[in-house]
Amino acid sequence: MTTPLSPSRLDAWLDAECGGNPAVPLPERLEAARLEALRRTLRRAFSLSRWYKRALAGCNLDIDTAADLARLPFTTPEDLHDYREFLCVPQGDVQRIVTLQTSGSTNAPKRIAFSEGDLARTASFFAAGMAQLVHEGQRLMVLLPGAQCPDGVTDLLRQALTPSGVDVVAGHPEATAETLRDDLSRWRPQCLVAAPHQLAALLDASRDDDFRRLASCVKGIQSSGDILDLSVRDGLEEALDCVVLDHYGMTETCFGGGVQCMAKNGYHLRELDLFLEILDPVSGKPVPEGETGEIILTTLNREAMPLIRYRTGDAAAWLPGPCPCGSPMRRLSPLKGRYVRIDGAPVLRLVRKGGFYARTAASSVF
Repeated sequence: MTTPLSPSRLDAWLDAECGGNPAVPLPERLEAARLEALRRTLRRAFSLSRWYKRALAGCNLDIDTAADLARLPFTTPEDLHDYREFLCVPQGDVQRIVTLQTSGSTNAPKRIAFSEGDLARTASFFAAGMAQLVHEGQRLMVLLPGAQCPDGVTDLLRQALTPSGVDVVAGHPEATAETLRDDLSRWRPQCLVAAPHQLAALLDASRDDDFRRLASCVKGIQSSGDILDLSVRDGLEEALDCVVLDHYGMTETCFGGGVQCMAKNGYHLRELDLFLEILDPVSGKPVPEGETGEIILTTLNREAMPLIRYRTGDAAAWLPGPCPCGSPMRRLSPLKGRYVRIDGAPVLRLVRKGGFYARTAASSVF
């Protein structure tokens, strides 16, 4: 399906978030807003989080440029085993806690806490990101697991899209040919949100002519959870005459992170909620644009459990030049794999999960 290109829908969302002022270019206004949010985050974390009170003791928190972050220590997945040490809100203000097994040396589970406000910001991002694929009067079917979980991704998508007239339903996460046939017959969705292994099952089932006709109602697909195999994306677009876009995120980003626009040329990020660095995993120095390094995450405007310079292990690059869609904002490349420690040194490798290159060996995004 050929779709005309226009600037990412996230641009308008970010423009409104940092105060629309056509006299000042969006990148300039956004950078000023991000730096101010970064300063607030550092001051708040140091004041309210027991862990960051210790970790940031003696550090200069007067950040003037993004480069000043380099003087602050990293946070690792192994540090997150006791979320209470990171909390910046009363326990009663925690709306949701997610527990994930780490792949680090201690294998202690990490626990991430979110407030109602944190989840609402993600719902707002979902509304902006999904607007290019699903519209008023249409139906979105979510195949990801955990559909019954309050404030899970399916619930957040429902909260985000129902006000705009989109009907959000849950399909069967097993995603076999039989369950897909049943779900498509029952719901007749115009859009899907699914993980790559579920999309591979959809592509395989679409080789049958009758199934392909049944699935022809689907015109937009958002992939999320693992690294999307381009052969699956291209195969579905051809078989179903639809648009398949990819999403980047993890639990630590409060699920939502970045989405592709119709140009499919990197991820447009929720820049007012996430401050990303891409660093050499050995030296800790920034890598040049276009070169692969480790994604280091600092959350902005996070209420319950801010993270500062969190080592994700994910490998990616900043893409050079403007996006073909016309957006002036920078873009994150598709993930190249994951850095793991072998004999004490970080090594880039692609971790397979269920036949696909997974973001993480321990859990999917959702």
